[in-house]
Amino acid sequence: MSDPVNGVPVTSLLERVLLGLRAELYALSAARFPGLRARHYRLLTFLPPAGERLSRVAAVSGLTKQALAQTLRPLEDGGYVVVGPDPADRRARVVRLTDRGREVVEAVGEQLGAVERRWAAAVGPERYATARAVLGEVIMGGHPPSSGAP
Repeated sequence: MSDPVNGVPVTSLLERVLLGLRAELYALSAARFPGLRARHYRLLTFLPPAGERLSRVAAVSGLTKQALAQTLRPLEDGGYVVVGPDPADRRARVVRLTDRGREVVEAVGEQLGAVERRWAAAVGPERYATARAVLGEVIMGGHPPSSGAP
């Protein structure tokens, strides 16, 4: 029997993993948070407890200001975030999670934690820990995260 992933580019494998994660998030939407898509979950998890300036959220998320505004609109309408003036600088605007938004962030953490536990159970905890470490090193430019690399 041949290996079903032999010869498949790693980028394609990662894409398949992301499709599976997206399906998990859409199941969460169907069960608890109707209308939220992967981009909404991603954005909500970027927000620190005290909130963040829109310009900083755009920079961290990689979204343009226009794309950020489009993504935030349904989150505001659904009561997941509020956007208002920054008390430190009234010219700037800050986005903050509401209680409902914090509920989403907690649920996403639980859902993705369950996914990771399933993956670890499927391949074994040691192999899964190695896979995580390798991905971390790839992100850090080939340096282990503890090495102090940028």
